[in-house]
Amino acid sequence: MLRLVEEHHGGSNRRFAVLLADGAMVEAVLYRGDTLCVSTQVGCAVGCPFCASGARGFGRNLSLEELMEQVDAVRRRGARLERVTASGVGEPLHNPALPAFIEACRQQRLPVSVTTSGGPLSRLPDLLRSFHNGVTLSVHAGSEAARARAVPRGPALGPLFQLLYREVPRLSGRRRRRLALAYLLVADVNDGADEIDAFVERVRPLGDLNIHLYDYNPVQTSAHRGVGRRAYEMAYARLTGAGLRVRMSCKARLEPNGGCGTLVALKARRPAGRSRSVLG
Repeated sequence: MLRLVEEHHGGSNRRFAVLLADGAMVEAVLYRGDTLCVSTQVGCAVGCPFCASGARGFGRNLSLEELMEQVDAVRRRGARLERVTASGVGEPLHNPALPAFIEACRQQRLPVSVTTSGGPLSRLPDLLRSFHNGVTLSVHAGSEAARARAVPRGPALGPLFQLLYREVPRLSGRRRRRLALAYLLVADVNDGADEIDAFVERVRPLGDLNIHLYDYNPVQTSAHRGVGRRAYEMAYARLTGAGLRVRMSCKARLEPNGGCGTLVALKARRPAGRSRSVLG
């Protein structure tokens, strides 16, 4: 059984260190008091260089029991959860327990959203058609070269978008409205005008999908940096000027205390009484 061994309050977020039975540690974040972001793996194999979650490599998948225990443990801290998002440490689609987790939460009237780099592609259509509360695909590029730098072990853009061109028109209106493509701006990786325009051209055939334009949260495990507010707003203007429906980063995603890309994991086994914080 897992334990919440530490908690940090900051801004609108509460960030928990989650100690698993084998001594591994992940994190969970309570946003705005009602939305819980859970981790699905110890570490991550996708290898995005700007993200802390995979900085120590991949350890293992969390079991369905461990996924549900994160929900139960935070509820025991007094949280009245209204929704859950599988957006913490790990690539959710790599974990075979994800569909059962979505269904188990649904049985508790807890809608689940998922953030994924899209792979393995064989599992993506079932996720898109599932009873999710939202799927956000971390694209972060318009060209294959930038995608390879930003999401090294995620599916390439060509196969990913070919799947979307085939599957999105088959989705119900409700599921289409809950599908979003994410673009995290990272200086000297994907912030050039040509790169943003290439992203626009890939997205156009999909119609009016939501685009989430994320500002970058600096993390200690990466030397990458954000683009600054002026460049961020220029990118927003370029995307909206091309006719895309774009949302900027919300406050909770920009907070150092559990913001997007800041969660980390420890794979090393250590006795529970000697656990140490993984909270920066």
